[in-house]
Amino acid sequence: MRPARAPWLGAVLAAVLCACGDEGGRLEGSVTSLLDLRYDRAEAQLSEGELAVSFLTQQGTGTNIVLKVSARVADMLPEGYTGPLDVDLAEVLSTGAQRGAVGRNVLDEPARTFPALRLGGLKVKALPGQQGQRISGELHVTFVNGTHPYSGRTIFGSFEATVP
Repeated sequence: MRPARAPWLGAVLAAVLCACGDEGGRLEGSVTSLLDLRYDRAEAQLSEGELAVSFLTQQGTGTNIVLKVSARVADMLPEGYTGPLDVDLAEVLSTGAQRGAVGRNVLDEPARTFPALRLGGLKVKALPGQQGQRISGELHVTFVNGTHPYSGRTIFGSFEATVP
């Protein structure tokens, strides 16, 4: 006779195994029923006023962008600031564009577009700077309701990324 297992034990073990830092992991949310959001590593960059976190996998000699979350942050950063940042990705800027965007580029997969964000946040504990620096943070997005396949769906997760 086998000993009884707690029914929640599998979920806890899966969560622990997926919290793998930049050596791999998986983003969660309702989009995962449509897309595989497992990744091998995460990279964070700050360039020309844009903060971007990319979740990547290798495929042959190429690199897939499983998911890229980016935000226009130039107006949020005082000269020389390197500390934490909490970005409202769904904020509408004076140009009419949203502060944040979500993208994906995977080999042998049709182009993926995502609807506008209803809610979204990207938090980093420090801004990306020097090559090799490790950045930790978290993200969450909810897409607007509509007829797009990803409408009303969510993506979220914590990450540890490296500055390339």
